[in-house]
Amino acid sequence: MKKRYSFMLAATLLIATGCGPTPNATEAKPEAKAKVVEVYQVQKQTKPIMLSVTGIVEAKRDVVLSFGTSGKITAINVKKGDYVSQGGLLASLDTSFYQKAVEAAAGQVQEANARKSKTVKGATPEEIQSQRLQVESANKRLAEAVREYDQAQKLFAGGAISKSELDSRRSQKEQAEITAKNEQIRLNDLLKGAEPEDIVAVNASITQAASAVEQAKKTLNETKIIAPFAGTIVDVAQQVGELSGPGQQVIHLVDLSEVKVTVDVANDLIDQFVEGKAVVVSKDGGKKTNGKVTFISPVVDPNTGKYRVEITVPNAEKSWRGGMLAQVEVPRQIQGLVVPLESIGISQSDRYVMVVKGGVAKKQVVKVGQVMDDQIEVLSGIQPGDQVIRAGITYVVDGEKVAAKGE
Repeated sequence: MKKRYSFMLAATLLIATGCGPTPNATEAKPEAKAKVVEVYQVQKQTKPIMLSVTGIVEAKRDVVLSFGTSGKITAINVKKGDYVSQGGLLASLDTSFYQKAVEAAAGQVQEANARKSKTVKGATPEEIQSQRLQVESANKRLAEAVREYDQAQKLFAGGAISKSELDSRRSQKEQAEITAKNEQIRLNDLLKGAEPEDIVAVNASITQAASAVEQAKKTLNETKIIAPFAGTIVDVAQQVGELSGPGQQVIHLVDLSEVKVTVDVANDLIDQFVEGKAVVVSKDGGKKTNGKVTFISPVVDPNTGKYRVEITVPNAEKSWRGGMLAQVEVPRQIQGLVVPLESIGISQSDRYVMVVKGGVAKKQVVKVGQVMDDQIEVLSGIQPGDQVIRAGITYVVDGEKVAAKGE
């Protein structure tokens, strides 16, 4: 019995003391592992980043030509596809009517000049002498009419003639007085010469006649269609023998010696375009060509909500045609540093990156600029040489221990 009690006591003591190390020993905790992340080293941009936009090709000059007046077409000197030089005669109307109008107007000028010459020189001696004779004759008729009227008054007083006969003689006398007076005025005018207002009047008639000549010549010129520039005939809409009128399409002419590419640019990108700036233009499967920005609209297009930009491109090989699509590449203006778009996080109203320093991730607020496909411009908050976590930054805690992948 005593022996059994001793064995139970020994077992109790063994359980109480345990089978492991002594109570004074300290248990060691395992060290936390660093989270592996992919990092991107920030550096200054050495190569240009291109902004790519799509535009439509237009001819340098594109015009629909017509006659300026009406008539029958007598000649069309070109056909589709012809290349014409500037100043070349493309088509013409029957000019017979308009030529006569020019000749008639020229005759009016000659007549007006003759009148002016006669007015300035005054009357000839023969004209003056002839008018003197007219005055003498009128005075003789007046004297005879006065004598007959005086005699009629005496006869009427004696009852020899009637009142109507007396009135008739009075009327004859008055008419003779008027005639004599007018003839004398004409003689005085001939002796005096031209008045200033006469010179003004004839000068005005000359000006009017000369204007008629210029108008007639202008109308005559409008019977011809002249090439305003060198180019290619796209279409001939009428033929010889047809009647044509002002503004009616006859010939379509384009100049493709160079082309312009028009693009519509949004407000946030318009500052990337500068007049005179070189750009690269290409088409699907075609080689790249250098172009130049030649126009930037100062106002937004109300239909597109964008700004119209024109790029001029040389086209000596005629590889560009109107209506083609063109890809325009412009070197972007970069003010800050460029990092992968996925390395930027959003925290309320702030943008931030996770910078790796001494093996620890640090949250760093940044100011961002333009987005460029899968990249973004950072204007402030980081420096060249900084290492930022490229992706998965929402799974990294500020102050967390990290290790760059591959290290």
